[in-house]
Amino acid sequence: METIQYYTVNQVCSMLSIGRTKLYDLMNAGDLQSITIGSARRIPHSELLRFREAQPLAA
Repeated sequence: METIQYYTVNQVCSMLSIGRTKLYDLMNAGDLQSITIGSARRIPHSELLRFREAQPLAA
């Protein structure tokens, strides 16, 4: 069985250097996929990688 890494909202905010409100905006807009386990939101590692690769580089 393959182990999939999931991150908490706070961990992803730290990794992306954004606030919780912005992260929830991204998730609610469908730009960053997450799963809900009870009342907890989790972001899969593969989704975080996909999101980061899709972002344009700053000039």
